[in-house]
Amino acid sequence: MTRKDDLTLAVDVIALAKFDTRVGITVPTTDTVKLTNGAVYLDAVYLYADMADSTGMAQNFDEIDAAKIVRAYLSAVTRVLKFRDGEIRSYDGDRVMAIFVGNDAATKAAKAALEIKWVVDNIVHEELDLLVSAYSKSTWNLSHRTGIDTGEAFIVRAGVRNANDLVSIGDAPNIAAKLSEEKYGRTMITQRVWDAMSYDTCFSSKGGKAMWTSPELKRVGTRVEEVRHSNWGWVVN
Repeated sequence: MTRKDDLTLAVDVIALAKFDTRVGITVPTTDTVKLTNGAVYLDAVYLYADMADSTGMAQNFDEIDAAKIVRAYLSAVTRVLKFRDGEIRSYDGDRVMAIFVGNDAATKAAKAALEIKWVVDNIVHEELDLLVSAYSKSTWNLSHRTGIDTGEAFIVRAGVRNANDLVSIGDAPNIAAKLSEEKYGRTMITQRVWDAMSYDTCFSSKGGKAMWTSPELKRVGTRVEEVRHSNWGWVVN
């Protein structure tokens, strides 16, 4: 069999296969989704946290210091997400994706996003400024943006044996990823997420001040979505 035949056969097998689908209540792992034809429908909240201006970082630091910055950022963000019951399912350079499920998934995701904002500004930035001399001397400062959306996703396993991962297909993961690229605010959510959040995640406990802007119609990729943004931080003690 030629390489062309092998590639053609691989595509044909996938194109003709019937998915063995199920409805999930927990976030699947690669061990729980069959590589051949497994698929899971999951109602979930997707969160993407993306470090801002990675190009500027690469221009301002050598590979050692850049690696310290990225690792410090991802370590802190991941710890916040896991504390808030987010299931990490993807790292893409300096961007991390987490999935939240359950009745309070939107609240947990929003609190995680607000905590990430505070932690990045008040712990990661401050410690890098103190401990990494190249960072303290640079005009480039660590920042990030987080996007969140909720909805049903279709999760499959893609790749080949020993080189595969889960892929989430649907509006929620796509919109959350796009929102993490926008520059309206540090945290961006759809109105769908806001509607599912608890009161204390929407309004401050001090005076009931709204922590999010009023809903606005914004173009997100090729779609127009009703979104809110926030520059608030949730203090971590």
